[in-house]
Amino acid sequence: MWIALLSLALAGDDDPEPLPDAPLALVPFGVPQFAWGAPGRGAAYAVSQAAGLGLAIPAGLEMDAAQDAGDDAGTELYQGLMVAGVGVAAVSYAVQLLDGSRLAQERAARAAEAHARREAVAWFDAGRARVAR
Repeated sequence: MWIALLSLALAGDDDPEPLPDAPLALVPFGVPQFAWGAPGRGAAYAVSQAAGLGLAIPAGLEMDAAQDAGDDAGTELYQGLMVAGVGVAAVSYAVQLLDGSRLAQERAARAAEAHARREAVAWFDAGRARVAR
């Protein structure tokens, strides 16, 4: 009987507080991937998004300066660079969102499976304790 009570107590332990999956999935620069155990993908998203913004911001500033100077060729060049940089960052962020969604689903499935295993152990131990009486 004591073994059954101990098994129930251990099987009934609550999991640590889970990370809030939905809000975390929206954070840019690969943060969800780092938090959920995929640091390689997190680094790839962080680098590509930073590179895209690193290209777009200076290009936007230079485009503004070229417009003020009346340089149409420079304005078009910097505008193209700015659009390319924003495009790279946006595509990387969109792919990160899809990947984060998949990671969150996998994480939820693993948590449900672990919970089901704990429940099965608790029911088995409780049934074994009743038979032992």
